[in-house]
Amino acid sequence: MTRLSDIREPLELFRGMFAAELPVDDRMDFYASRRTQEGDTFLRLESYAPPSLSRLVLEEYEIRGRMRGTVIMAFPRPDTEVPIFFFQLGGVGDRSIAVLDISPTTPDLDLSPLAPVCEKYRELLGMEPTSTGWLQTICSPYLLHCNYSELDGELFVEAMGEYCRVWMDHYYLPRPPTGSERRAEMVTNALYKFKYQLHHHDPAYEFFTKSWGKPAADAFLDLECGDDPAFLPPEEFASKVKPWQDIERNLVWDERAQRAVMDQPSSEQDSWRATVEEGAVADGFGIITSEMLDRYGPIPSTAASD
Repeated sequence: MTRLSDIREPLELFRGMFAAELPVDDRMDFYASRRTQEGDTFLRLESYAPPSLSRLVLEEYEIRGRMRGTVIMAFPRPDTEVPIFFFQLGGVGDRSIAVLDISPTTPDLDLSPLAPVCEKYRELLGMEPTSTGWLQTICSPYLLHCNYSELDGELFVEAMGEYCRVWMDHYYLPRPPTGSERRAEMVTNALYKFKYQLHHHDPAYEFFTKSWGKPAADAFLDLECGDDPAFLPPEEFASKVKPWQDIERNLVWDERAQRAVMDQPSSEQDSWRATVEEGAVADGFGIITSEMLDRYGPIPSTAASD
């Protein structure tokens, strides 16, 4: 499945299954490519805004003439409880990287329709539950994941078709609304967490910046993750901050929020962090952003001086 002639197969399958929902009057195409001595680095991206989705992206890429693959991501609007559809298949030679999931945006989403499909393909593909920590923070228990090992690509594409059918029949086509402002906030937070974790661990944006330059890479990122809630380009690639996270409660901090707390006197950091985390968990949030800090109590030193 890493041969260039094969990587379009999952895109064609998805287009065929989703054809009735693809808007004919709202499509944007993005293409960037650069050829160097190391090989070609290119991305071909189609972007749509179907009903109930803020963005659907279909991507085909090649990096340095070696790593090839496809990506499909469907991000729901914050006023719906449609989960995220997430697919990637690519790799180098006979080593594949593959991700397939229906990622919930609310903690109480019923994923039971997906369970038998996951069990079937884990057995057929010889897969175990992922041990990759950052994927565990944004994906469902029914994630299919291959991390640079041998994979039956055709069978994985077949699994994508069955996951897509479950996603469409049980979640996308019913289009459940959030129903309340609080639920909409939970969905918005989950969407931002997904985008943040994805781009803090996926090197694509860094590769594209080095190959094409920052303006072109920023255009790619805006098309993929610029809808509300938007993920902005990182200020630096190699952050020296070890991310705060609570694995047991599936809670992470984004870097701006973490730095704001770390800038306070060390004697105040632990208490403020604990207060903010308790408030975020109680409200059903999975990532703490800088905008949320005042919501759960002002900076301790500021509060003490008032």
